[in-house]
Amino acid sequence: MTSKKNKVATALTVVGILSITSGVLSGLYYGMSDGFMQFGPLQTGIGFGLFLKGALWGIVFFGFAEIIKLLQGIFNQREPVLPEAPELNPPAPQKETEKGEISPFDRREIEAFYADKGWTVEDVERTDREDFYLVTVNGKKELVELGGFKPKIHPH
Repeated sequence: MTSKKNKVATALTVVGILSITSGVLSGLYYGMSDGFMQFGPLQTGIGFGLFLKGALWGIVFFGFAEIIKLLQGIFNQREPVLPEAPELNPPAPQKETEKGEISPFDRREIEAFYADKGWTVEDVERTDREDFYLVTVNGKKELVELGGFKPKIHPH
């Protein structure tokens, strides 16, 4: 399930709003209308009872909606994280300048990463983003991110 919202919770919230609204309107109508004078002193009590009934049922529906929203949140936490969409434009390689040179430590880390796989690094270029390098391995260019516990290859 990829939806973060729950339709049942939304429907219960709407029903709660309608319940409170109808309780207020019917309570005011029966409590203040001249057509119900035969009830005498009970007229105000009946109006207040209808108002209270609508408000209480609305609160009950709001409570159920909130429980469903919380359960949806718990469910969403267990959902696997979808991989990010690959970048359409990989960072452009920077020309090596005094400030843009690759540190020997970064070069060794990249070479050791690929040596563990049995591959040979042909070239390493800096990009315009920090800790991202364009690495040529076996004739193929890969975007590699340093800065974590181990290098990470990003699709480009």
